[in-house]
Amino acid sequence: MSSLSIEQSNVIYRSSKKQMQGICNLPRDIKFDILSRLLVKDLCKFRCVSKHWCNLISNPTFLDFYHERPRDNPQILMMNDSKNDENEQQLIHLTSMDLDGKVGNELMTSIYGEYIDMLPSGHGLICLFYENHFYLYNPATQEFVSLVEGSLSPCNDHGAGFGYVMSTKEYKVVHMFTQSESSTSFNMGCEILSLSNGDEASSRPWRVIDQCYPYGVTGCALLVNNVFYWTRADKHGNSRDYDLILALDLEEENFRTIRLPNPSSYDEENYMFLVELRGFLCLVDNFAIPPMMNIWMLKDANNITWVKEYSIRFDILDGFDDVYTIVTPLLYHNEEIVVDSDQDSLHYYNVEKKSFRRGKRLNMQWDTNQMWERPLRKTRLSLYTESFFSLGSR
Repeated sequence: MSSLSIEQSNVIYRSSKKQMQGICNLPRDIKFDILSRLLVKDLCKFRCVSKHWCNLISNPTFLDFYHERPRDNPQILMMNDSKNDENEQQLIHLTSMDLDGKVGNELMTSIYGEYIDMLPSGHGLICLFYENHFYLYNPATQEFVSLVEGSLSPCNDHGAGFGYVMSTKEYKVVHMFTQSESSTSFNMGCEILSLSNGDEASSRPWRVIDQCYPYGVTGCALLVNNVFYWTRADKHGNSRDYDLILALDLEEENFRTIRLPNPSSYDEENYMFLVELRGFLCLVDNFAIPPMMNIWMLKDANNITWVKEYSIRFDILDGFDDVYTIVTPLLYHNEEIVVDSDQDSLHYYNVEKKSFRRGKRLNMQWDTNQMWERPLRKTRLSLYTESFFSLGSR
């Protein structure tokens, strides 16, 4: 392709300049609305166009508006890790992409820990943690920081949660840790780290909540409408005791428990976990026989009203294996539930047609150890939405 002539370049420049001047004359709210629909990488380019655009895009009001606007283009973050034999660190490879598999940013770094958990926030940041070690990552801006270490647990029992609180415009990291030396006699402590846009995340302190809870919790917490939720274990560490959910209200900073649906409505031996769909807390109940999944939705948290919102058959899911496949709902988007089924692509369940479609193939890593009857997926993934939120490292 031949290069543009000077005359052609001048015509394009004059045309672009007129368009820029036209946009600059629009009311600020309209400019905010237009700019909020763009990706972070595009906004970073536009910020270099002129002082006016730089000031507009850097405006705190716009940044809050951009961060809190519902995103129509969820992104995928894939994580692969490998053990460094020379020390106690893991080599982490993070890759962001859109739902069609178009790769955005990549980051490789080493962090401490044997098994790294990935905590999505539903917004722009991702939290990685191992025991009392926490790391925050913004895939859009490529900021990656280590947080101040949390409290130690005498028996190395830790739980964590991460999410964004709209009312205070803050991210919250919550760390649960066993204060007793016995892993079968729970006395859980709780501490919270709060982070506002632009704070130097690496130096933010933890704040201990006075109220303790005499039960253990399993897995990672889920934040829904300013409340963190955990599945509960009993005082003897029995993680199969699913009759209650532990809830931590961030505004009141107190714990309470929530009863699950009527026990006759589900089998306590099934594999169950918590997710968020459509802004509601949901209990996912996976049946082994027959292969299906019920999704219970907490429609009224005050009166504890559960509704069985979806029943999804797995025999219509391409590639499903009732031994190796764990199906995890990730997002409700465009009348479909996006699910991860431990395969090389995401699947999309149409709630009206009650059918699945397969998404684009993603570049996953697999464990081909011969002890398994089939390769197991090593890659872990999460969904997030882009954000300009600054971790204060630049």
